[in-house]
Amino acid sequence: MKPGYFHLIFLGSMLLATLSGCLKRTDSLAPLVSITNPPSGATRTTENLVIGGYALDDEGIVSIRVNGGDLMSDFGKESYVTEIGMKLVQFKFRALQEHEGEIISLIEVEDMNGRTSRLTHKLVVDATAPTLEFEVTELDTGRVRVQGLAEDNLSVQSIRVAGIPLQFIPSRKHQFTIDVVPGDQDTIEVIDGA
Repeated sequence: MKPGYFHLIFLGSMLLATLSGCLKRTDSLAPLVSITNPPSGATRTTENLVIGGYALDDEGIVSIRVNGGDLMSDFGKESYVTEIGMKLVQFKFRALQEHEGEIISLIEVEDMNGRTSRLTHKLVVDATAPTLEFEVTELDTGRVRVQGLAEDNLSVQSIRVAGIPLQFIPSRKHQFTIDVVPGDQDTIEVIDGA
């Protein structure tokens, strides 16, 4: 072998390594989209229908569409037109629903190279307040016994009697009995999933 042959191979490999850094990287990641609040399947009232999340892409986000409407175009007060090309975009939108039922939102995120990711988000709207029936009986010990039935069209989540939380598994109906010391401001509070 000739003595310059190894130098030629070495120089060729150095040139190849240097030029490989100049090559354009291809888009290696489809956009990621995540809803952080409220989680899919959550229950809300008609007054609390703001959905928020993040879109992430290694090349940059150019479009966030919710049911076909683009949040990144210049419409409404929740416009994200200044976020075009950013790699991480925090967004929120208001779901429009006046009555009870399920809202299904299709969120589509597109990156600078045209790759699109889709996420379906479900939200349950509950406009019906829980109901409560109760009876109070005085006991010989100076305490009172409170017996009641709390009901909701979807789920009773918590019950507090005179500030004391009752332990139970959330359900549509919950019957309870508790003995408490009567006070000036005793209340019974029933909270549903919304």
